This record gives sequence, structure tokens and C-alpha cells, in this order.
Amino acid sequence: MKTIQPIKLHLPNILTLINLVLGTLATMEGWHGRYMLAARYVLVCIILDFFDGYVAKKLKAFSAMGEQLDVLADLVSFGIAPGAIAAGLLKIGFTNYQWPYFLLPLSYGLPLLIPVVSGIRLAKFNVEQHHGSHFKGMPVPANASSYAALALIHANPRFEIASSILLHPLFIIALIVTNSFLMLAPLPMFSLKLGKYSLGANIWRYLFVVAGIGLAIWLQALGLFAVFVFYIFTSIGMSIKLRHREK
Repeated sequence: MKTIQPIKLHLPNILTLINLVLGTLATMEGWHGRYMLAARYVLVCIILDFFDGYVAKKLKAFSAMGEQLDVLADLVSFGIAPGAIAAGLLKIGFTNYQWPYFLLPLSYGLPLLIPVVSGIRLAKFNVEQHHGSHFKGMPVPANASSYAALALIHANPRFEIASSILLHPLFIIALIVTNSFLMLAPLPMFSLKLGKYSLGANIWRYLFVVAGIGLAIWLQALGLFAVFVFYIFTSIGMSIKLRHREK
């Protein structure tokens, strides 16, 4: 006779399923041009993705089904949903800048790289050996955050010059290609997941979080994109430091 597991052991999977639902909603909102809502759903998914792993670790509630659900939710929330947002923003950009009509299919074709490369990145993550302090390649939530930031900038263009640059089709195309490369490149990108909570062991993570919150409060949507850029350059700095250490 099977014993009934306590409800708390299912909590990580419940958080993952909520992530999956919100990722699906973000995709739908992105296709319908409601970018503010789509971005908010993606950002909540990023928070949930952090906490489902944290809760699973604390409750020791790991399961094979939970691992599969986590990958599926991540693909939808951080692959398909950002792809829908990028496709919509590209189409708007092509129209605003009056690009030739025959280039319009590019606004649908190129964003397909986002879910495809995200799927490859997730598969690689599942089969590779992990390091507590960093990932190999940019994690998919970081990738998704950049498109969520662009969606928020589109919905509330507070800084006109910056908005015109960041929402230009050429910039979005460059972002898709660059992010796809960074997700697959063997570049160490630092992890925000904490193994220990001591200040000494996590000083750079805590400083990054404080700086990120400050930028987001100060610059709002533009600050969120600045946090993404800050993360990339911080990770490049960490990569250089690791290489020197190995020599």
C-alpha cells in the first residue's frame, strides 16, 4: 500500500506548474500585443524558478517528475514566451521604420531562435556537471529577462533616446543573435543561487542584487535591461578571473 506524501513535498512542483501557467499566459499576451502583461508574467516566472529550487532543497522534495516539469516550464516561460515578445516587437519595429515588406517574415523566423536555443541550453544543463558558483553559458531566465525589459520599455518609453535605440529592429536582431551565442558558449556565467548564506562566500551576489534593485527602482524598465547588461559584464569578469586562477 502506497503512503500518501505530505502536501509540502508537492510544493516545489506546484510552484513549477504555476510557472508553466504564467509562461503560457505570457506567450498568449505577447502574441496579442499586450507586452506589459507578458513581461510581468515572465518576471514572476523568474522569481518562481528561483524559489521552486530553493523550496525543493529546503524540503528535500526532489523527484524525477519534478525535474521534467521544471525543464518544460523553463522552456515555455523562458523560451517560447520571450520568442513571442521578440516577434511582436520586431514586427512593430519593421512597421515603424518602414522596412521592405519582404523582410517581414524575418520578424517571425529569427525569434524562433529563442525557444530553439533555449531548449538546447536546457538540455545541455541537464546532462552537464554543475558548478555551484557559475553556469556554463547564459542561463535561460537571464535571456528571458532582456526581452521582458524591452517589452516594459515599449509599454512605458520613459527615456525616449534609449527606447528608440533598444527597440530598433537592428538592436533586437543583434540581441537575439548575441543572446543565442551566449547561451551556447562555454562562458562561465555566475549563479545567483546560494549554497551558503555567509556574506564572505556571497559578497558579489549580494552586491549584484542590491545594485540591480537600485537600478530597477531608479531607471524602472530601462534599469531592468541595465541589470541584464551588468550581469553579462560581471560574468565576463568572473570568467577572466577563473581563467587566471586555473593558470
